[in-house]
Amino acid sequence: MVVADEDVAKLRPSPPAFTWIYDITDETQPLPIATWQVHGLDQDGAPQPAMTGCHQPSERFHGTVIPFAWFAQGLRLIDIADPFAPKEVGHFMPDTPKGADRASSNDVTIDERGLIYLVDRIAGIDIIETSVMN
Repeated sequence: MVVADEDVAKLRPSPPAFTWIYDITDETQPLPIATWQVHGLDQDGAPQPAMTGCHQPSERFHGTVIPFAWFAQGLRLIDIADPFAPKEVGHFMPDTPKGADRASSNDVTIDERGLIYLVDRIAGIDIIETSVMN
């Protein structure tokens, strides 16, 4: 099972949110087996602004590669073929929207052709084609 913390509405200063992988072989005893964070984003656990880390994975995907919207870090393609060691196999960083200081990738989905749609809260939508998803 993939669980994404959402990096918004922080109740106190905290590091950026990330994603978890759980073994739910026994659904009554979910067991966390791995986490994944954008490399270099959380160097020391120091508090960071809201909307820096993970937002959400695509609810649609094929195979073991899951597209994630990662707020200020754009699109992240995470392969969970080895659930104990998720790894990034691609990414896309949208341009910073005019009048903003960073991207704000909010939602992501993928269609039946493998096109990825990444929504930015300020700038609209990017449509990304990649061979990683095929």
